[in-house]
Order: sequence, then structure tokens, then C-alpha cells
Amino acid sequence: MKKLFTLFAATALSAMIFASCTKCTTCSYQYQIAGKDSVKTYPEQCGNKKVLDNYRSTVNAAAATDNGATVTCTDSK
Repeated sequence: MKKLFTLFAATALSAMIFASCTKCTTCSYQYQIAGKDSVKTYPEQCGNKKVLDNYRSTVNAAAATDNGATVTCTDSK
């Protein structure tokens, strides 16, 4: 009985740890074109840390093509 409880507790703990690894973020950047402020918003991306880091790098690379662009990312979950 004790082994069954230990197995159940280990399974539940593992499920909680791995479920919390998935996060979501939404990024956008502001820039000026012909003297007017513009915003480029990207769709929400969900995944582990590596996926989100790649997403942020992609947005930062795109923003680098617009002089003075300001990147903002909002995390959720």
C-alpha cells in the first residue's frame, strides 16, 4: 500500500512540474515610419523556454531593421 501511495505521489508531482513548463508570450514593437508611430504585433506563442527565446529573438531581429524600434513582450500563464 505504501508503494502504491509513493508511486501516486511521484506521478502527481511529476505532472505538476512538467505542466508548469509551458508558458505563453506576446511580443510587439513600436517604430516610426514617415514621422508616424506604428506598431507591429506578433501572435501569441506558447511553449517551453527554448521556444519562447527563439520567438523573442525573431521579434528582436525584425525590430532591428526599423531604426529606434522598441520591443515589448508580455508573458502569460
